[in-house]
Amino acid sequence: MALRRHALLPALALAVAGCASQGASPSASSPDTMPPESAGPSLPAGGDVPLELLETAVADAAERAGVDAAAVSVVSAEAVTWRDGSLGCPEAGMMYTQALVPGFRVVLEAGGEELHFHGAAGGDGLRYCASPEPPAEGAIDR
Repeated sequence: MALRRHALLPALALAVAGCASQGASPSASSPDTMPPESAGPSLPAGGDVPLELLETAVADAAERAGVDAAAVSVVSAEAVTWRDGSLGCPEAGMMYTQALVPGFRVVLEAGGEELHFHGAAGGDGLRYCASPEPPAEGAIDR
């Protein structure tokens, strides 16, 4: 059920954005499409990755890099399919589900370095990945 609900979020966001723009002046902004001031950098709205996941990853990246959240930039934020339950971030000695897993990959730049965050769609958020592996698409595209 969570996966189905999550899959509808991008469509719902587009519908809300379309309705909000009707009758609004060009300078008006909808609170649903604008990140809060405390979010730091300008985060993409209505993209593949839910805004609340991006905000959490930005806060984590800022803390890890020892910078203000406003100094973190989004390099990429996309929906991907992971090769297995490790979500592209396997740990030694761990066993993972051997099935394709829909999820997200976010790459942020903070303090001069790229930080990778991976997660599963319908999961409990994004987690930092020190040694990222590519998603299934990277293995299939040749």
